[in-house]
Parts: sequence; structure tokens; C-alpha cells
Amino acid sequence: MVEWVTAAVILTRSGASSSPSQDDQEYAELCAAAVNDGMDHALDGAVLTGLEPELLWVASMAGIEAFKRRQAVFGLTGYVDLQGAAIRVARDYLEAQRPILARYATLGFS
Repeated sequence: MVEWVTAAVILTRSGASSSPSQDDQEYAELCAAAVNDGMDHALDGAVLTGLEPELLWVASMAGIEAFKRRQAVFGLTGYVDLQGAAIRVARDYLEAQRPILARYATLGFS
């Protein structure tokens, strides 16, 4: 498994305190593991020249979203759309990043 994002990156970029609790640290590690696994699955078969900076950014954004979900009340983000409807957290933490991942994923035909 490729380490696309780490718990330290998630904690730093999510605005967690400079000394996160043990619970936050463990949760960030779980989020990082889930994102790393999801990225590997989404990019299965992709030919990469290395750890692409764009993919590292995608992984950190997905990790932050996964980490912040714990603070969302009943799946709501706390924001509303233009019509005033509450915006819900996506079920798939990589949903917002799928268009970027699709550029790297290869399609195979058999």
C-alpha cells in the first residue's frame, strides 16, 4: 500500500490543536489508512511516474474530509446550497476527488 497521506498531515491541515488528543491521533491514523487504501483501489493499474503532487494533495483533502466527518452533526456540513438546503457529507470520502483520480486511472479492455 502506498502512503498517500499520513495522520500527521491530516491533523496539521485539518486545524487540529498542536497537541492532539490520543483519540484524535488514533482517528487520524484510521482516516489515513482508509484514504490510502481507497486511493490504491481507485488507482489500481494506473501507471504513475512516482508520487504525483496532485495525488498527494487529493489524498490530503480526502483525509481531512474523513477526519472532519466526526464533527458533522447528522451528516450535515453546516453549509447550505444556493436554495438554502443543507449540504450533506458525501458517503464516499473520495467522491469529490473522483474527477482528478479518473485522469490517472487506466481503463482496461479484455
